[in-house]
Amino acid sequence: MTQRLRDAMKTRYQLRLREDGSFRTLFTSDYHAPRGRRWDPELKKDIHTLLDVCDPDLFFIIGDLTDSGGLDSVEMLEEYVSDITEEIEKRQIAWAHVPGNHDGATEEGLPLSVFQAHPHCLSERGPAEVSGYGTYMLPVWPHDGHTEDGPAFVIWAMDAHSGCNRYGMDFQSPAPLVLPNMPVRFNGSDSVHFNQVAWYWDLSVELEKEYGRKIPGIIVMHSPVQEFCLVGMNPTDTEMDGIMLESPGPGAVNTGLFAAAYERGDVKTIVSGHDHLNNYSGKYMGILLTEDGSLGRNGYGIDEIRGGRLFTYSAEKPDEIPSRHVVVRDYREGAR
Repeated sequence: MTQRLRDAMKTRYQLRLREDGSFRTLFTSDYHAPRGRRWDPELKKDIHTLLDVCDPDLFFIIGDLTDSGGLDSVEMLEEYVSDITEEIEKRQIAWAHVPGNHDGATEEGLPLSVFQAHPHCLSERGPAEVSGYGTYMLPVWPHDGHTEDGPAFVIWAMDAHSGCNRYGMDFQSPAPLVLPNMPVRFNGSDSVHFNQVAWYWDLSVELEKEYGRKIPGIIVMHSPVQEFCLVGMNPTDTEMDGIMLESPGPGAVNTGLFAAAYERGDVKTIVSGHDHLNNYSGKYMGILLTEDGSLGRNGYGIDEIRGGRLFTYSAEKPDEIPSRHVVVRDYREGAR
């Protein structure tokens, strides 16, 4: 095993399948805690409801924890993270996060140390050679914890960054990245950078060489890739399910993540947040593309879809990682 793969697979503690060979991951996003005033206390109650209903093995926050690159102080951020994860920690459930476009281009406003101060947080900064501060791997191992045959499946966490202007600054582009007419709605949005795509590709290849098989996986990122737009444009062919009330908001530059996942053949689904009014899913070229519906109450959103997306891996069907969207209002008495 290469040192790079060994380092990538290190986690605070092992994630393992349940005794029946299943593993449940709940994805939520877009809390948008504001500066200048406190976050909506209903968020914490909604999280508790989802924990009761979904009984996840891993709770994953897909970015935009804050609205403008942090809160009023690190002390307030500490209070916020402690508040929203209190029940997760109490139940000893593993949790992790990736930053969103509202969380800032650097770690300055959301220091990773604030998150890692909690014993069940598995978030990582990621390797120094790739862009951003939230690109890392979470392997999920067999129930017995044996590692000889490799992980049962892998979660690939990707930092989708804050905006194309930063992308141009990072790579000193002499030309404008955003033109007057663009094929995507949020023409200033960023996406996963190519060095992150290469990181995924190389480690995916190394995993296959090490264990003699492709390890199935999920890619999680805040902003969707451009291929998400094809689901709503082709609802029958993609077997679209769920609601799309706003156009997906992928980055303006297509950096090839979907193509890499398709060619490698190990990623079964890509899940994103960012679009608060969408909770749809659809399969394109064999990969399930899904959005989780906004959970937060400080950003825009609607009760009809406010909730999270639950994925259930089963060792009996490792090539499928099905999901369903869970709406808080359906389970929480008095939810507004």
